[in-house]
Amino acid sequence: MELPIGLRIRKEVIRQGIPLGVFADMIYVSRPNVYSIFARKVIDSDLLGRISIALNHNFFDDLADDIRDRLGNDTPKEMLTQDGLLSILHNGDDRELVYYDDDNREYKLKESLYLDLWVNDFSYEMTIDLPDFMFPWLLNSYARAIAGPMKGLDEDAFNQQFYPWLERQCPRQARCIKEAVEKRLLEIVVEPDHERERKEIHFEYPTDIDDWYYLTDNKIEYLLDNLPERIIVTKEYKK
Repeated sequence: MELPIGLRIRKEVIRQGIPLGVFADMIYVSRPNVYSIFARKVIDSDLLGRISIALNHNFFDDLADDIRDRLGNDTPKEMLTQDGLLSILHNGDDRELVYYDDDNREYKLKESLYLDLWVNDFSYEMTIDLPDFMFPWLLNSYARAIAGPMKGLDEDAFNQQFYPWLERQCPRQARCIKEAVEKRLLEIVVEPDHERERKEIHFEYPTDIDDWYYLTDNKIEYLLDNLPERIIVTKEYKK
């Protein structure tokens, strides 16, 4: 019998040695609510997302494993797909989908977020990587926004208001996007084929060989209209 989700969370909190009061602050609830969470057999996905980030443990994966076990499905170890040979490598309870392209290079499929940016009034397009459990969390927030405060807004108005709303209502989601974008912008300013971007993105050179470039004062606007269509599947090649 699978362990109820509340007990799984309690077990992980105890394993990490986190005091209950600190854990309550980490997920923005009161201490009495922590006891309520530990007693639950079901839990809201938004709250579970916050807990997963706070504890750096993806509870969504745990639940998905339970569902696979209940279904009793077993996928063949090898099959042919349009992308090449697909193998399922078994390592205990871990299963990893591995593909090979025409040049026999190994890669995995993953979800990424495609977004448009305005950086200092210049337009950019980029794809950023986020933790897997962040995508359902973002979609939940997007659904809340278009059903509530941003209902009926046109594309321009939505783009102006959604990310600031995300910063206020779901700061960890907004920070996750911001950190991924800033990481990519820093990569751009040191890549030799981005001469134009280096002139338009404000950054400072490292003062020491062991230091790194860092961004200074940039005006960044995040355009996230039609969010479900911006979650795309990309390839991650083995290094």
